[in-house]
Amino acid sequence: MSFFRTAALFGLAMLTFVSAVPAAHAQNTVGTITQLQGVANIERNGATTPARMNEPVMLHDKIMTGPNASLTIGLVDKSFLQLTASSTLTIDESVMVNGVGAPSKVGLLAGDLHSVILGAMRSSSTSFEVHTPNAIGAVRGTDFWVHFDRNAHPAN
Repeated sequence: MSFFRTAALFGLAMLTFVSAVPAAHAQNTVGTITQLQGVANIERNGATTPARMNEPVMLHDKIMTGPNASLTIGLVDKSFLQLTASSTLTIDESVMVNGVGAPSKVGLLAGDLHSVILGAMRSSSTSFEVHTPNAIGAVRGTDFWVHFDRNAHPAN
C-alpha cells in the first residue's frame, strides 16, 4: 500500500473517531447543574472537581454536596433532581425515551434527594429508580423525597 493511501485511510479513520466523540458525549449527558449554593463536587472518571453552574452532568458521575450546600440538576427530559446539604448522588443508568437520554437509575448514598419527574420518563413505561444502601424506590411521573442517613445504618 502506498504511503499516501495509508495516510488517507488513517486520516479518514481519525475523522470518523473524532466526529463520533461529540455524539458519545451528548448521549452520556443526562443534565446540567441549574442551581448551586455552597460547595459541591463532581467525581468523574476518578477525578474530583468543584461543581459549577451550567456544568453538564454525565452518566456515572458522583455528585457530593457539602454542609449547608444544595444543588439542582436540570435533566435533559425537563425533570429535575435537588440535593440538600451533605448528600451524595450517583447517576447509575440512563435510558432513551422518545429520543432523550434520561436517567433511569440513581444512587443516593447519603442525604436527601427531591426528584420531580416531568418529562419523557413521566409518559414512559420505564420507571425512575432511586437506590439507597438499604432500599429501592421505583416511580413514574411524580414528585418525591428520599432520605438516607448512613449514621443510622452503620453496617453500610
